[in-house]
Amino acid sequence: MKNTTLLSALLTVFLLTACEKNLEEVPLSFFEESNSFNSAADATSAINGVYDRLKNVYGMTMINLADLNSDECEVREDNGSGDEIHKNLFNSGTSLFDGFYTNSYVLIDRANRVIVNVPKITMDTKLRDQIVGEAKFLRALAYFNLVRAFGDIPLVTSVSNDVINVQIPREPAEKVYQQIISDLQEAEKTLPVKYTVASENGRATIGAAKSMLAKVYLTRKDWANAASKAKEVIDSKTYALVPDFKDVFLPEKENGPEHIFSIQYSCVLPAYGSPMAVNFSIYFSYPINLTGGSYQVVPQHAASYLSGDLRKDVTVIYEKKIANGTVVASRTGPHLDKYWDPQACGSQSARNNFLVIRYADVLLMYAEALNELSGPTTEAYTAINTVRARARKTPTDLKDFSNLTQTQLREAIWQERSWELCFEGHRRWDLLRTGKYIEKMKKIGINAEAKHLLYPIPIQEIDVNPALVQNPGY
Repeated sequence: MKNTTLLSALLTVFLLTACEKNLEEVPLSFFEESNSFNSAADATSAINGVYDRLKNVYGMTMINLADLNSDECEVREDNGSGDEIHKNLFNSGTSLFDGFYTNSYVLIDRANRVIVNVPKITMDTKLRDQIVGEAKFLRALAYFNLVRAFGDIPLVTSVSNDVINVQIPREPAEKVYQQIISDLQEAEKTLPVKYTVASENGRATIGAAKSMLAKVYLTRKDWANAASKAKEVIDSKTYALVPDFKDVFLPEKENGPEHIFSIQYSCVLPAYGSPMAVNFSIYFSYPINLTGGSYQVVPQHAASYLSGDLRKDVTVIYEKKIANGTVVASRTGPHLDKYWDPQACGSQSARNNFLVIRYADVLLMYAEALNELSGPTTEAYTAINTVRARARKTPTDLKDFSNLTQTQLREAIWQERSWELCFEGHRRWDLLRTGKYIEKMKKIGINAEAKHLLYPIPIQEIDVNPALVQNPGY
């Protein structure tokens, strides 16, 4: 059944597609907003509605966008749609892009309505400002994903219930980035250091805002600001690397000291579960009906790890011992073990959170920004070597970096990011910002050219919004 109140909101931000979509009810009526934003409970319900949309933007959607379309992740050839993404055979009609685009703008629309309406509510001012800050953080995050994926995009920051005028043109990426930076700067002023109630795990914090700012600045090659923001996160002493790399990914260890911002999944209801565990499992090993998935590790990535790097043991597997003691071997090459969940509660429903950003990422960003600013420095070496030290199987493995040129340290940091952060939604974006995308894809036999540096604007969106212009080559 079509949700007409939400549909009216979607029309204002050009999100109608050629086919009708079933959309979840938002815990308030966006159409009659004068009756919806009256209390602190309404404000909380509204911001929860923004967070709720993250599950549709991350999970396997982000894996497909940022990892499958890279030199680290691939699928078996019987996964036609996945193979299309990995091998750059996609086009403007590929359903992944429209789903990502639509859900991102639904999130943005919900955030806009929180930002506009919550300040009008008579309520505790600190909580009010925090909720608005959360909405700005989430809006910035959505726009950051969109601009990296598509380049110039429509920039919508106001609220309208006009269901007629949906012709909204693309704005230059630079303007979008300025909005992202502004939103994150505003968010860091009002967000808390942490939350003390378990039910609030996964909400945006000041550390999340600063960390995302560092990543935005790094993407923009604003090395000074990237280093400054990363250092603020480091100096806060709020986060730390967990001693055992494996613990970063265990559902039992979720929201730990290394986790800065994560999309929350659980088995409270099947709809809340993560689909990542089954998609990466060796076939016949997943605990629900002994199923499995077609997502695998590119052999070149599996072979890239140095001797003594325990991250390979957590990341790459060729067989899996399941609960009954049986060892299930892969018949199709290396698989990923980061998202294994022995207590999954459904065929597509596990407990694995999606780690949007964690402390190791901040340390590596800090090292990179410092190296770009001043070449190898003591602080840059300390940052990367801290990450590297945790990955040692023995004290003599993976020796600390020292006495490198700026170019050598740059390459070392980029490689360290690959080993540390693979399959966490970073690789394509890292290859794009470092200018390595075409080169790296060709090295694994994938055709890559200039047009693939951006994804195509979904044809469904162009059909309903004549102001949109397609990216070159599509």
